[in-house]
Amino acid sequence: MITINVFNDFKSGKLEAFKLVFDSYYKTLFLFSKKYISDESEIEDLLQEVFTMLWEKKATLNNVMSVKAFLYVSVRNRALNIIRHQKVVEEHQQDMFRELAGESFYRNNLIEEETYRILISAINELPSQTQKVCRMVMNGTRNVDIAEELKISTSTVKYHKQQAFSILKKKLVNHIFVLPLLMALFE
Repeated sequence: MITINVFNDFKSGKLEAFKLVFDSYYKTLFLFSKKYISDESEIEDLLQEVFTMLWEKKATLNNVMSVKAFLYVSVRNRALNIIRHQKVVEEHQQDMFRELAGESFYRNNLIEEETYRILISAINELPSQTQKVCRMVMNGTRNVDIAEELKISTSTVKYHKQQAFSILKKKLVNHIFVLPLLMALFE
């Protein structure tokens, strides 16, 4: 319990008085917080926030009992906010798990990976320079930058892009689902 003198010193901003208030309530607030939250490091963070708020609002407090009430109400409210946040996180994780465990997610990702495998395999069979240009295009590099890096003209870059598209279109004719991806890459 803090005295009226300590309270007055605290209210006027004396750090020694704040330390006495802190020491008087920290352990009991910690135990009080454990009734809401089990993670001790989270409790420590919560208490640090609450005591920081107490220091910032010290001028608005009227007496020793208002300090105690402020601390306990603030701890409870912060703890409930943490619990609400944890619930939202858990619900999000459950939704993600349901999505990841779902058959359509599996099938879509399998198709996507197989599509890229087929495309990369076909790109690996292109002539060397055409292959380089194709890979740079796939990485989003602009024609001007490709020309500069490979020390060729932009018209040569365009030629290699056209060459890659033409060859890949022929090689992937039996994989019709790859063609839209291919067209998007070479637009």
